[in-house]
Amino acid sequence: MPGPAAPPDLRARARASGSRVARRVLDQPLRRLGVVGAVVLLAATAAFGGLEEQTDDGLEVLATGAPVDVAPFELTVERVVWTTDLPGQALSEPGNRWLGVVATVRNTSDAGVLGPVLREALTLDDVPGLVGAPGDLGVPASAVAVLVDGSELSPVQPGLAYEVAFLFEQDGGTPPPTSVAVRLQRHVWGTGSLDPTAGWRDAATVLRGDLPAREAVADEDAA
Repeated sequence: MPGPAAPPDLRARARASGSRVARRVLDQPLRRLGVVGAVVLLAATAAFGGLEEQTDDGLEVLATGAPVDVAPFELTVERVVWTTDLPGQALSEPGNRWLGVVATVRNTSDAGVLGPVLREALTLDDVPGLVGAPGDLGVPASAVAVLVDGSELSPVQPGLAYEVAFLFEQDGGTPPPTSVAVRLQRHVWGTGSLDPTAGWRDAATVLRGDLPAREAVADEDAA
């Protein structure tokens, strides 16, 4: 006979988490550990992201539409688009294009955070033809523009949510991508070994995902 299933509340939390791995685990009978042992194991691994799908390099997989805690921000990546015409933003060379990662960002700390920390929070990886210089964490955005008015977001005020586009310039001689690798970085609050000033430092990648990219179109064109 099959073993007992996981408790309904744990199954509901797994479904709400959006993790396909968690749902698959909890949809199976818990034959070997028993309900108590399995619940303890699942709760412990979930606390450390153990139920999340992972990439080949061990990072959690980034998905669109899911809020992610990457201190000092909560980031929800919505889509990736490209365009050659973006009001308020000037390309370095005629014929180049902008790649825009559209996202909602919210500052979860209790003080304003400046633009350089935000630009480091989301980077692109292994995208051909990017004008920006790559670093250890990928290529940072040239700017982060607020969608409602095109202004650059800096500082990011605490508690407020902004719909923005992380902008990356791509050489026009390179074909526009059909997908891009997006990385999200988490910072920690502290002081540096040579700089006693406290701030958000030591960015480290915690999620990576290959997201589809398409040409940006006006709403009436899409309709």
